[in-house]
Amino acid sequence: VSIDSFATATYRSAKYFIQLKSGTSYHIVEINLLHDGASVYLTQYGELNTGSVLGYFDSTITAGLVNLYLTPTNSVTVVKLSRTSIVV
Repeated sequence: VSIDSFATATYRSAKYFIQLKSGTSYHIVEINLLHDGASVYLTQYGELNTGSVLGYFDSTITAGLVNLYLTPTNSVTVVKLSRTSIVV
């Protein structure tokens, strides 16, 4: 599932703070993302959860957009995020 996207021509990098919730389980993570126009480089850190991991993250470039994807481990997962971006 794509949880965010931005134009490659507009932003070079982004920092995300993401919160996941499923039932009474919570999961937070910070992600730094950088692209060169063809490839996306992603690192996650500061990960904390109240039990199990609620999702896994990946990113791609498609049609001039950087897409941040989440693969949730539970069928009902609420995602909240904030993004700070730096222009090209």
